[in-house]
Amino acid sequence: MSLLNGIASFTKSLEDRKIPYGIIGGLAVFAYGGERTTFDVDFLVDGQHREALLQLATTTDFKVIHENAEVVQLSGSVQIDVIFANRAATQAMLTRVHKIGKLPFPVVEAEDLIGLKIQGFVGDRSREFRDKGDILTILKNVQILDFKRIKEYADIFNVWPEIEDLKKRI
Repeated sequence: MSLLNGIASFTKSLEDRKIPYGIIGGLAVFAYGGERTTFDVDFLVDGQHREALLQLATTTDFKVIHENAEVVQLSGSVQIDVIFANRAATQAMLTRVHKIGKLPFPVVEAEDLIGLKIQGFVGDRSREFRDKGDILTILKNVQILDFKRIKEYADIFNVWPEIEDLKKRI
């Protein structure tokens, strides 16, 4: 099964169960003009639907590899990482998902993706170069960005100077 078919199968299962979701991670960066290779597909899913998502795994070809309150990793026709939107900020991201170009799946807005990338590199500095590279790609490729929202995300983690440095590189 191709990557797109695997994603389509998973998203159809989410939609059939009315589980709100958006694509995040490398595939979302690709949607915004990036060229990064990715080996899994990352989803943001409303945390209120956690049990339904786990039930989905038992009724499809996906198997739960790892789970905790924030994340579920699934393996099947495609490797899937699900990040649960458990807080107001990430739940708000799900209200803004949209389709971009020919990609048939909704992705989070560019500003929200930057916010998730900030959280990623602050939480694990070994991811810093990859995540900052993704942020730089988005800054270069998206013409209109809400820097007020990006700054709000950066300020949560005290990294606005690092984001300003990236802005200077475009």
